[in-house]
Amino acid sequence: MLYIYTAFAKNVRNKMAFDFYLGEENTFIDHHEEGLFELINDEGKYPQLNCLWDNFYDGPLITPTIANKLVHELIELRQQIYQSNENHYLLKAIDRILPLLSKAYVGNSQVKCMSD
Repeated sequence: MLYIYTAFAKNVRNKMAFDFYLGEENTFIDHHEEGLFELINDEGKYPQLNCLWDNFYDGPLITPTIANKLVHELIELRQQIYQSNENHYLLKAIDRILPLLSKAYVGNSQVKCMSD
């Protein structure tokens, strides 16, 4: 019985600022990582990230096509952050999100999102 409880406890964590769900997998943007959205004020360069931010509190669904576009925008943003001397703490968040969005596109599955 203790083993079952421990296995269950490993899969439970506190809700983060923004959670992404793809089947049994999930990832998140933590509260201190919301600064990611402060860097995307160029709507022409990051249209899908801006759309995600605009719908942050509405629990958006990310289609496979949008997931693919988000992957490319996040790679671009990651490169921008990497080359700067600021906000390197956001690289971890981007690296955590990219694989799930890529799997959504490859697997032709929607990502469900939830914010606090």
